[in-house]
Amino acid sequence: MASVATRPATRAAPSPWSLPRFEGHSATESVRQIVREAIVDGRIPAGDQLRESRLVDMLGTSRGTVREAIRHLVQEGLVEYRMHRGVFVKSPLLRDQLDVYVAREAIEVWAARTLIERSDVLDLSALDEALATMRSREARQKRPTEDTIAADLRFHHELVRLAGSERLTRAHETFAAETRMLLRRHPPYPWRTYAGDHQQLVDALRRRDPKTPDLVAEHLRLSARLLRGRSADKSEVAHAIAD
Repeated sequence: MASVATRPATRAAPSPWSLPRFEGHSATESVRQIVREAIVDGRIPAGDQLRESRLVDMLGTSRGTVREAIRHLVQEGLVEYRMHRGVFVKSPLLRDQLDVYVAREAIEVWAARTLIERSDVLDLSALDEALATMRSREARQKRPTEDTIAADLRFHHELVRLAGSERLTRAHETFAAETRMLLRRHPPYPWRTYAGDHQQLVDALRRRDPKTPDLVAEHLRLSARLLRGRSADKSEVAHAIAD
């Protein structure tokens, strides 16, 4: 009887990935989030230095963890290295401030266009909740309160989230954080129409108005114009002092 050749047992192809199980935030990510939130909500003001030794003492973690968390914040654009001086919370130049609004406009106009083209019912309740905060007595102060600023950015971030792109939602989160820092030093905004301007956007979304993307763009460009105007005013003052 002829012998039957046996094939060697086939081995499963090795997995291209070998990753540990995710057990929650790493120490670096936790430190990044803590410092990031303190910067965004103003507890660490623009221009302040982030000293590693101070953060190590305050947070009870290693210098390496703090250094890595700061590196991520530098990549995000919230802090900056200054040669031979250390790391500081960024004080954006005018062109950086305008860049934030250019980037937001690109994402939010896309989101508005996506939403008005959809056929399903839009859940705009989160936008309505943000509007309620903007209509409060605090929102009618000369300068925006932290609650008003947060409501404003929740409104715009929810607009992007509803459009369904996780990638663009993450990108917009970074721009929203920078905007929150900018709004504390924002030129006077016509607060009498503050909530009304946002209500106009909600109403346009509800009726799927094809002009909604243009309304969103103009809404953001108003802030850019105010920023440019403030810069021009400061320039005139500087020239007057020099003369």
